[in-house]
Amino acid sequence: MTDINLFESLLTCSSVEELHANTTAIAREMGFEHFLYGVQVNTSLTRPYRFILSCYPEVWRKHYDAEGYANIDPTVSHCARTAIPIIWKNEIFKGRKEARVRSEAKDCGLVSGASFSVHGGRGESAMLSLATSRESREAQNDIVAMMGQAQLLTCYLHEAVQRIVLSKGPVPLKKINLTDREKECLLWAAEGKTGWEIANIVNISERTVTFHLQNAAQKLGVVNRRQAISRALSMGLIEAGHIG
Repeated sequence: MTDINLFESLLTCSSVEELHANTTAIAREMGFEHFLYGVQVNTSLTRPYRFILSCYPEVWRKHYDAEGYANIDPTVSHCARTAIPIIWKNEIFKGRKEARVRSEAKDCGLVSGASFSVHGGRGESAMLSLATSRESREAQNDIVAMMGQAQLLTCYLHEAVQRIVLSKGPVPLKKINLTDREKECLLWAAEGKTGWEIANIVNISERTVTFHLQNAAQKLGVVNRRQAISRALSMGLIEAGHIG
């Protein structure tokens, strides 16, 4: 059983390099030679911000990216939609393309493993995969025994990445608080309404509508109405059906 203090040590790391070294050591103490953590922050509908921390074999990382396997890998789609961990079993990799991903991963030493997810409240979703070169019933049993610890590692690692990386990224991962009126104006703007039309719907002046939209854009770190709508939607700050 891994000491909880090891997980907490991630929160005191001061650099990506230190975080990488500590995570590698923890993963290996848990019986995994390899780990890969990835996080996506939906700062944009078309260009989300991504960060990856990995000790996967470099040859596999390059091949995986070049082949676009993230669009095929069932562990990625699973972790994107649920917080339930997934153990790598052959029946998960259904279909010819998925089976190829599994086979080629094994050839690179990623034989047995599991993936875990974290979905934050600020528009980010993260995934941690832990892998070993062992392939046996014993290896599978060891993975099952470590599931709780591995999920805990995922949470601590994500918290550390938020502090060290995401809070200092291109778009700082901070709590954005839009007022009800700002959200209302953005939602109507997303419906294609002009400032004058929004003013009549909400029963305020057009100048006040412009004021609220400009405030929202400033809070979201963008320069115009269209970008504000895009970012607010992608970060889950406004949602369809929440007008009125």
